[in-house]
Amino acid sequence: MTMRINMEKWSREIIESKDVKNLPVLYFPCVQELGFTVTESVSSPENIAKTMKKVTEEYPDIIAAVTGMDLTVDTEAFGGKVKFSDKQVPSIVKHVVKTAEDIRSLKVPDVHSGRVDVFTDAVKEAQKLITDRPIFGGMLGPFSLAANLMEVSNALMLTMTDPDSMKILLDKATEFLIARAKEYKAAGANGIFMAEPTAGLLSPDQLDEFSSTYVKKLVEAVQDDYFFLILHDCGQVKDSVKSMYSTGCKGHHYGNSVDMRDILPQIPPDILVFGNIDPSTAFFMGTPESIREQTLKLLEDMKPYPHFVLSSGCDLAPVVPKENIDAYFEACRDFNKNRG
Repeated sequence: MTMRINMEKWSREIIESKDVKNLPVLYFPCVQELGFTVTESVSSPENIAKTMKKVTEEYPDIIAAVTGMDLTVDTEAFGGKVKFSDKQVPSIVKHVVKTAEDIRSLKVPDVHSGRVDVFTDAVKEAQKLITDRPIFGGMLGPFSLAANLMEVSNALMLTMTDPDSMKILLDKATEFLIARAKEYKAAGANGIFMAEPTAGLLSPDQLDEFSSTYVKKLVEAVQDDYFFLILHDCGQVKDSVKSMYSTGCKGHHYGNSVDMRDILPQIPPDILVFGNIDPSTAFFMGTPESIREQTLKLLEDMKPYPHFVLSSGCDLAPVVPKENIDAYFEACRDFNKNRG
C-alpha cells in the first residue's frame, strides 16, 4: 500500500512548527541490534525495511525513514566491484572506466542491474512496516557516481583535461539515476536522499558545470508535490550554495565541513536545510556530554532559521555508540522544551 504524502505540506509543517525537527542519517548503528551483519542488511529488502523500522522505533523523533546509505549500489550496477564487510559499509574496489574511449563505449545499465531492486523492494517492504512518516530512498548524485566509476582523482583531473568526456560520462550517470529515481517513485517512496559528496571537491564554477546542471535534470524528471529530493554535499561548499540551490531540490543537506551560519542565510526560508553534527569526532569519538554540548550550540546558532532541520553531517557508521546518539536526541528535545 503506497502512502501518498503531500511533501510540500510536510515541508511547510516542519518550517511552521515551533519545535526544531530531527533527521540524522541514521541506519547502520541499528543493524547489529537486529542480529544481522552489514552485508546481510544491504543484500535483503526485508532486512533493510526491518532496520528502517527499528530506527523509527528506537528514535521516534526522526521525521522520515531512509534506506541505508550504501553508495556502492549505483556503481555496482555499471560493473564496479564492491568489497563487502560484516561490520563496515560496502566500498568500491575496482573501477569501471579509465580512458575517454572507455567512457564512450560504456553502456548505461538496465535499471534492474546489480542490487538496485534490493533497495527499490526495500521501499515496498518498509511501507508495510512504517505508515506514520515519509520514506526516502538513498542513491548517489551524478558527479559522485561518475567519480566512483573512474576513481575520484582521475575524475577531478578529467574535468580539467577533457571536460567533454566527463560530460559524456555524466550524461550516462544521470540517465541511469533518473531511471533509478523513477523506480523508487513507482515503488511508493516519498522522496530521495541524494548523496553528491564528491561534488564538494569541485570549485563553485566546476560544481555548476559538472554537478548542479545534471542534478537539475534529475529534479525536473521526478520531483513534484509528492516526491521530495534532498541533496547532500559534505564538502567545503559555502561558496557553492547558490549553485546547489539552483538545482531546484526542495531540501539541502550539509556536512560538517561548513559552518551552518554561513549556509542558512543563503537559502530561502521555504526550503529545508539539514545539518550537520560531525559523524566522526562528535558521534563516534565524542562522549554523551560533548555531543550534547555541540548539538545545543548548533541549535542555538540556528534559532533565527525556521527552515533548519537538525541532522548528522553524513551517515553514521555502524560502530557509533548508542549513548551518543541518545544524547544527541535528548539535547534536541531539551532545547525544544526549554524554548517555550
